[in-house]
Amino acid sequence: MSMPKPIRYSRDEWLCMRNAPVLPKAVIRRVLVTDHASSARVEKFRAVTWAIESAERELVGHFDDLRSANDAVLYDVVAHGPVGPVNGR
Repeated sequence: MSMPKPIRYSRDEWLCMRNAPVLPKAVIRRVLVTDHASSARVEKFRAVTWAIESAERELVGHFDDLRSANDAVLYDVVAHGPVGPVNGR
């Protein structure tokens, strides 16, 4: 099963929608980071869970491409809910 495509809302940011139809699950931002081995600037995609309060947001991770970042954002598994994808997929 493939994940829903992220929604682009600015040049370097995307919203990942999962369980809730109107609230994003995560935000992906394209960032430039320094590769310490070569001192080169490389493009990464940082995924962070979305919450109204910024203190409640959590880093999902840094990824080499948008698809990998999007795939790392899982669905919420609802206890006693309908049988669905395993491990939030």
